[in-house]
Amino acid sequence: MALEPTVVSAVLSGSLAALASVGLTLTYLTTKVPNFAHGSFLTIGAYISVYAVQLNRQNPYIYAWLAFVVAGIVAVAQYRLVLRPLISRGTPIVGQMVATVTVSIFIFGIISIIADWANRVYKVQTSFVFIRHADFVFEEIPGVMISSIALLATVSLGLYVALHKTRFGTAMRAAIENPSLAGVVGINVNTVYTLSWFLSGGFGGLAGLLFALWFPVTTTSGDEFLPTIFASSVLGGLGSIFGAFAGGLVVGVSSVSLPFALASFGLVEIIQFRPIIPLVIMVIILLTMPEGLTSINMRNILRRWRRSP
Repeated sequence: MALEPTVVSAVLSGSLAALASVGLTLTYLTTKVPNFAHGSFLTIGAYISVYAVQLNRQNPYIYAWLAFVVAGIVAVAQYRLVLRPLISRGTPIVGQMVATVTVSIFIFGIISIIADWANRVYKVQTSFVFIRHADFVFEEIPGVMISSIALLATVSLGLYVALHKTRFGTAMRAAIENPSLAGVVGINVNTVYTLSWFLSGGFGGLAGLLFALWFPVTTTSGDEFLPTIFASSVLGGLGSIFGAFAGGLVVGVSSVSLPFALASFGLVEIIQFRPIIPLVIMVIILLTMPEGLTSINMRNILRRWRRSP
């Protein structure tokens, strides 16, 4: 029995939001600046998937490494060429945020130019592209759903091992928590931050590659998905990498399933307001628990539950 498209969309949205929000959290931990260009990394990965199918007639999964590397390099360029110079000059946070918006607009322009060129020269569709037909199916389950879950599990396990079981993980955590002290003990903070940004962009690129295999791709796909990514990071706690996984799953699944659930009760009009669901979730979280899920003390909750008659 084939899965309902809504179920696939909800699971995929949750997985991709979790993966992309982990990248956003990594950049926030290093620079303390919300990166409004983060959605552009997803768009880059999405168009690599589109070009793989339409130009090379190949399976986009083959180009997962390319999506990771290209988006990672773009992220590093943003950090090294834009944010690091601003930080070294003591530019206020607001100024750095404006710079990330500028970078987002610049990347959007480059992507649009390439898409227009590919459309004119190779006569391929580059706007509102559907490439679901390029995906595989296993037991009537879309391959992108299986791949997204497997990738999320792999990334979460890999990050846990890297951060808690290796010297580099120790160096990264030290550089994030106290960069001055980390530099004194011989840790190259800039190298650690550069790698963090590379991973951030790479995760966004991979999310975009999978995004294109189910959702329509446009030059604004990443920007339209950005509120979901931000809401996921806020819910998970901007300072928690693993909280971003939980936040992404909750926000991603809710942003798809909640409107359709309400529509089943006769509120059909709510579906057209689906894009604002992540924004509503983010506002509620900021007003009720600004630190996100990390502010919840599970030990106290369990202790009270055990004491209750």
